[in-house]
This record gives sequence, structure tokens and C-alpha cells, in this order.
Amino acid sequence: MTKASAPLATMSPLLCLPGGAPARLPPSPARRRLTRLARAAACVLNLVAAGAHAQAPDLARLSLEDLLDVEIVTASRFQQRVAEAPSVVQVITAEDIRTHGWRTLGEALDSLPGLYVSDTGLYTYLGARGLLRAGDYNTRFLLLVNGHRLNDPVYSQSPIGAEFPLDLSLVERIEYAPGPGSAVYGSNAFFGVINVLTRAPATFGHGELRAAAGNHGTTDLQLTVPVRTAAGDTLLSARAFDTQGRTLRFPAFADTPSGGVVRDQDGERARQVFVQHTRDRLSLQLVAGDRRKEDPVAPYQQTFAEPGAQVQDRWIAFGATLDGTLGDRVDASARLDAIDYRYVGDYVYGGAPTYLNRDIASGVAFVASGHLVARLGARHTLVGGIEVQQDHGVVQRNFDVAPYASYLEARHDMTSWGVFVDDEFRFADAWRVNAGLRADRSDRGVVRLSPRLALIGEPQGGGLVKLIVGQSYRSPNAYERYYQVESEEGAQRANPALGAEHVQTAELFYSRGVGARGRAELGVYHYRLHDLITLLATDDGALTMSNAGHARSRGAELAYVYQGDRGLRLRASYAYSEVADSEAARPLNAPHGIARVSAAVPLAEGWRLGMSAQRMGGRVSREGRLPAYTRLDAHLVWDVPARPLAWSLGVRNLLDQAYADPVGPEFLQDTVPRRGRELWLQARWRW
Repeated sequence: MTKASAPLATMSPLLCLPGGAPARLPPSPARRRLTRLARAAACVLNLVAAGAHAQAPDLARLSLEDLLDVEIVTASRFQQRVAEAPSVVQVITAEDIRTHGWRTLGEALDSLPGLYVSDTGLYTYLGARGLLRAGDYNTRFLLLVNGHRLNDPVYSQSPIGAEFPLDLSLVERIEYAPGPGSAVYGSNAFFGVINVLTRAPATFGHGELRAAAGNHGTTDLQLTVPVRTAAGDTLLSARAFDTQGRTLRFPAFADTPSGGVVRDQDGERARQVFVQHTRDRLSLQLVAGDRRKEDPVAPYQQTFAEPGAQVQDRWIAFGATLDGTLGDRVDASARLDAIDYRYVGDYVYGGAPTYLNRDIASGVAFVASGHLVARLGARHTLVGGIEVQQDHGVVQRNFDVAPYASYLEARHDMTSWGVFVDDEFRFADAWRVNAGLRADRSDRGVVRLSPRLALIGEPQGGGLVKLIVGQSYRSPNAYERYYQVESEEGAQRANPALGAEHVQTAELFYSRGVGARGRAELGVYHYRLHDLITLLATDDGALTMSNAGHARSRGAELAYVYQGDRGLRLRASYAYSEVADSEAARPLNAPHGIARVSAAVPLAEGWRLGMSAQRMGGRVSREGRLPAYTRLDAHLVWDVPARPLAWSLGVRNLLDQAYADPVGPEFLQDTVPRRGRELWLQARWRW
């Protein structure tokens, strides 16, 4: 993910935020404070922890009706049934992940109605309901791990590709709550909230070793060990992933010395560590990941097929949660997050010799929050809370390495806070209303209100109705406010007064049982986006960020789920959207329709087969229109719980369908091809 805005980067190779190899810098005061803070939090919270730690239910064994009774926490920050949540919550289970062999968070989310992913060859981006604006870097989703924030303090991005610092084998379930989440979570919960919940140490037995290999020189090795002592349960996991990547051909670069072919420059590696400790009502976690990706696509007017261009993203996220009770009817929860993020980019320019332009961005975000859940009788639940966030030592630098020339040196601190209330009241046996409101104050003193109102009914006959209206916002991040470069080729000016962007949403959802084993769902929605952060040219030709864009999306989503005997599960969905955007007469990368069909089929004892098909409708690129395509995936699993060894064989893009994704104007090429047929074999040893 190159972090520069596309229009600016096309003007000048110097006016970009490239990506690549790490530069070694001494530990900053913020990082030393982070270390001390983590140690102090662990000591203090251990002294006051008390109670019991509950395990999640086995969702794979529940009926369709029982799944509506599963308790989730993402929509309102307190436990409630899926049917009662003020959002059309979608749940991806660990069984879904194992059956279909999804290897990244993006692949898992790509199975849900209304969501789709796009790949530039460097990063994976997530679109919602036809909206995937170039340059948003997944900033319009809030990403949580066990309720702890992962969006970084520089670009506010949600990592969903190989840069996501947690392997999916550790995941118990993924909860996705679409719609206006700012009423509870504040900024970034623009299109929705993604909460990744990890497995309990008890689900790993004594330990687990996972090894996988695939084409393109791919290897993946992970070791997970649970440790159970009188001090609590601890889970330790470490992973190493490497791939050599593909050979790519781009007609746009046919006149270069390589003839438009780039070889041995699509490699990627990731190193991850996950530590979780639970004791009674205390939970501590550390999520750390370092991902480096070679750059084969040469954006921002780079020299094509020249080695040395690459990107790196590193997350170190510490989280602590302490739950307790105040009397018989009030639950209390306190949470502390610290996210240390670092991005380093290397871009290669020139002929003989070439020169290296490096971009560095880093910062630490501290988030402290607490809330109370008061159950005021059988029909009334009231939630109130406060949250404070400080983005400390956010640094942005851009310079040529040799000869040295600096174009950007910036450092900023930003503090914001918010208070929220969520009130759920059941006014009849089958009907309830949920109202949420949050007030946030930015570091510039601007106060924003984010309301949400939901009417939820479960009439007799197995039906479920939800009517949800609300408004969300996204604050401008440090890059959008403070990135400034002046050079002979052009200029980008900072805009510290940049305001937030907003979305107003309305959604109607209806679901009911069909026969003894089926369930049908229909949702219609209308989104209005305004004050969108957009890069514009000033009178003197310089570029600056401004709240000048607006857009609209409206559409419908239809789904059907069938659950048979012995674990048979079928799901079909179709998502339709119409998008209008002020920045383009024909919005880029906005498919009108996406159809999906998936099946989990039990075979002989211990054997099961996961199959899925996706039909992506035609999309517009900068220079034309991409045709619709169909991709088939298959995954065969052999897993007998009583035996220590399990293995699986997966094929993604079974028919080797050729297709591509549109990219922005920072690329010379109009599209970047997606991967062809991918094969991988995985073995898992449990002891």
C-alpha cells in the first residue's frame, strides 16, 4: 500500500509515500513508554482481577435458529443475541475458515454479502456495497481483535491481507457489523466494524504445529502452544510465511528494457507473534506482525522491473481488558490499547544509476476506555461509556537516500475523546427499540454527534425484522492533515483544518425460516456520503486535501442458507448496488452485482469438502470496462478429532480464470491481474 494520494504521485516521483525495507532507528521515548505501560498494566490488572472466563459456543454444531441466539458483542459493546443486535451482523466461524481454507482476513470477508476485495499487487482493499474509493486504505472500517483496536495512528488503515498480524488458524469467529458504528465506536466505524475473536487456549490441547506449502514457492510454518498454570491460561503462537510470487506481464510497459515482464520481484514474507493471557476476568494480549512485500507494479512513475522497490508494515499492538460487576445488575469493563505502527517504503527511480526514495511513517496510539452495562429489568438494558485516544509521536518523513535530499519532516500529537450511550428497550414481547448516541471531541475542539436508531422485531412464525437508521463519521488521519511536500516538480500542501467525512444510512432487513432447514434473508439500504476527503488542485497548481466529495449507494442483498444433516451447509447470496460519485461520471471498481454460492459437504468419516463460486459483475476502470468473471475455489479436509494429524488440500481459482482489478492513476497500467490457480497442501499436528 503506497500511502501517497494517487493524483499527486502522478505529478512527481518525489511527491509520493512509497514503501519498502526497514530503516533501523533507536527506540523512541514513545516505545519505551509503551513497554513500561504494558508491564504496569499487567501487574495492576492482575492484582484486581476476579471472576470466571467464559468459553464461546461451538457455532458449527448449532441449527439455523440457534445461530440467531448466539451472543455477540460487536454491535453494542455488550452481549446480546444476533437477532437482537442493532445491525445485520454476519458471523464467520472457525469451522467456516477450516472448511474453505481461507488464509487471509480479506479472503474470509470476501465471502459475505455486500463486501468485496480488490488487489493492487501490493495491498488488499475492502469495498462495501459498491463503495471502494481509491486512496482510502481501508480507513472506513474499524478493525478489532478481541475488541481491541488495530487501526494504525498514521493512516487509520485496517489491514486485511498478509499484513494483518494474526493468522486465521487462531480465530474462533469473525463478527462483522455493517452500518453506522460511530454511535458506539466513533471514528473509522464508517461502513462497519470487524471484530476478530481468537480461540481459547483449551481448544489447542497441548499444542499445535501447522505446516503448509504451495506453488509460487510458498511456505507457511506456525507453532502454537497453550500454557496452563495457577496464574492463568496463556497462549503462545509464532508464524513464518514466505512466497516468491509470480511473473507478471504489463503491456503498458512493453517499451521498457524488460518488455513489460517483471520476474522474481513479487516476493512476500510475514513474521507474526501472538500472546494471550487470561486469568479470571482479566485478559491481556499482544499481536505483533512484520510484513514485507516486493513491488512488482511500479506505481508513482517508478523505473519498471528494477529490483529494490518494496513495502513494509509492522504492527505491535498490546491490549488489556478487565471485566467486573457492580452489584447484581451492573457489569463493568475497562480496556487499554497501545498500537505501535511503523511503515517504511522504498521506491526506485532513474536510469543508470538509479536512486532510492524512502518514506517512513510511524506512531503510537494509546486508547483507554470503560463502560457500564446496566440491566434494568428483563426488558431494559442501558450502556454508557467513555473513550480517550492519544496518537503520540506521529512521524512522517520522505527523502532520497543517496545523495540525501529531504522533502518531508513532520511530527504531531493528536488527542480525542468520546462519550456514548446505548439504550435497548423491549416494549412488547416481540419488539424492541435500540437507540445509540455518541459525542466525540477532536484535537481541534470540534464536537460531532453520531446517532443510531433501530427497530427490531421477532414476530411469530420465525421471522426477524430490523429497521436501522444512523450517521457515522471518519476523522481525517495524520497523513491527510499534515503531509506536505514542496519540490520543483510540484507541491502538496497540508490542511490541518481538514474536517471529518460523514455517511447517513438507512437499512431494512427481513429474515425468516423456509421449511425445516432453510432461512432466507433480504436487506435493502440507502447510503448518502458527504464531505468526503478528496485531493484537489489549488489556483497555483498545488494539491491539497479538501472535504469536497460526495457519493451515494443504494441496493439490495438477498441470501439463502440451508443446513442439513452431518454438517452439510449451503449458502447462496446476491448483492446489487447502484453507486454515484462526484469524482467520476462512472465510479471506478463499483460492481452492480456480486453472486456467491458456497457449500460445506461432509464425505466419508473425517472428510469434508468446501466449495465456493463467486460471480463478480462488470466494473469500470480508468480506461474502459472490465468484464464479469467467475472464480471457483475448492478445499478438501481430512480431520478426525481423535487423531493428532489433520491435513487439507486447497485450490483457489480452480479453473485458472484470468481476471484483474482496476487501479488508480498512480499506476501506469489500467489494471493489475489477480493470481491464477493457486494450490497449497497443509498438515496440522496436535499433541
